[in-house]
Amino acid sequence: MSKIKQDGHNYRIHDEKNLRLIEKSLSDCGAGRSILIDGEDCIIAGNGVYRKAQEMGLPVRIIESDGTELIAVKRTDLTTEDARRKALALADNHTSDTSVFDMDIVMEDFTPEELDLWEFAVSGVNDPNAEFAELGEFEYRNRDVSAWRQLTVSFENEADLQEFCRLTGLRLTDKTRGVYFPQKEMEKADEIYHE
Repeated sequence: MSKIKQDGHNYRIHDEKNLRLIEKSLSDCGAGRSILIDGEDCIIAGNGVYRKAQEMGLPVRIIESDGTELIAVKRTDLTTEDARRKALALADNHTSDTSVFDMDIVMEDFTPEELDLWEFAVSGVNDPNAEFAELGEFEYRNRDVSAWRQLTVSFENEADLQEFCRLTGLRLTDKTRGVYFPQKEMEKADEIYHE
């Protein structure tokens, strides 16, 4: 089998946090989505995933296609209600959110008009990096903010929920999906990024 090559012109920036989450996903959930390579075995999509998979010693199986069919990866070890399946769905979507586009490389290959056809704005509301623009030049404080331990608490009725809230001092609503104990404020962007 030919040696798969990393794309030296990759459009995504994979920082330490992103690579750490990719590794966690592969370690906790196994491989999910496939990577994509071209006819010369150079990665089109999945550079970060391939990098971490290689470091972890995961084998790679290449499925050849000319793009006229959609290839589905079926994880026969997972069922719809499986906790690992739910974690994989979260990880698959979240890991891409933790990397940003290298706009210099993107702009080398595409004109603003071409990007507009993909609804990929270079500036403005659709800019994939726009949320960071107002912060100006910044340095990312890449600190581990994961919980020391997590657990799921279930309630059989409203009275049990209210008693739990009374005992812990937590305010839980129908929209609450997670809390810290003792309760702490959500971090603001300017606490994570600084000039």
